[in-house]
Amino acid sequence: MVRGSRPSVGAPTTRGTWARISWRPPSRVFAREFSGLEASVAVRDVPKPSFIQTVHWMNDDLVCRAEEMTLIGEPVVSTAYTLDKAPELSGQWWEELSTALERLASTDTDRVSLIQADIDRSIREAFGAPIDTTVSQWVIGHGDLHWANLTAPRLFLLDWDSWGLMPRGLDAAKLWESAFRIPDLTEEITKRLAPDLACRDGKLSRLWVCANRVLGARYRKQETDQTRHAQRAGKVLLAELS
Repeated sequence: MVRGSRPSVGAPTTRGTWARISWRPPSRVFAREFSGLEASVAVRDVPKPSFIQTVHWMNDDLVCRAEEMTLIGEPVVSTAYTLDKAPELSGQWWEELSTALERLASTDTDRVSLIQADIDRSIREAFGAPIDTTVSQWVIGHGDLHWANLTAPRLFLLDWDSWGLMPRGLDAAKLWESAFRIPDLTEEITKRLAPDLACRDGKLSRLWVCANRVLGARYRKQETDQTRHAQRAGKVLLAELS
């Protein structure tokens, strides 16, 4: 079960498929999140669950949605957002991930995952640095690409609630940040996804991910090793972008 701002529960069905039920108060129903899987039928040649059907209903004061999709039997790389140990990922797995992100980037959709104003605000509030945070290249991406949404040894991309238009490199930036405890892996990510991470938009994406981590810790008033990494990495990126 996933709790918090996007609560949901999923389970296999007797039809050999997967069903997920999510619920929101009416004020928290956002079309982008509620229809992400359904809209992902527009994504071609990317390994992911296939949408089958959906139904909505009211339960007291909650809007509920049940989605049926194909069942993915592969295990996720990690059950947590961040990694504590290096996963065993083949060279073919990395090549398939790069190909999947390239194909996704050219998908025709009007969905939006992240806007310029949110990037500007987060970086300014977290680091207070007067740099130009204007994104020059926007692509279609997954939007929530971390190790619990990737499977291995066979690659599938899970959880399509947040996909849409975003800065180039944002998906790669989230993988990079969530592997911070494993320097060898972050180095491998930086090399394998270099076209997305080394460009200016890729650095802005990494800075935005770090900014969100810093702001989240500030809101919770709880500093962690991940927060400290975000602070350090953010300062390095600021210097490179200045």
